[in-house]
Amino acid sequence: MKSVIRVTVFVAGLVVGIITGAALLSYAYQEAGLYPPDDATIKFLARERGWLREDVD
Repeated sequence: MKSVIRVTVFVAGLVVGIITGAALLSYAYQEAGLYPPDDATIKFLARERGWLREDVD
């Protein structure tokens, strides 16, 4: 019975650790600005720099 409880607690801790680690990693990437920009950001930057022609879709 003790081994079942230990395995259950281990698996629960492992799941919580993986979820927490992924959340911290994504937060660190976001704070460092390492996420690739989305389409709206790319279009905005291109429009600001004069690289985007509005008459072409």
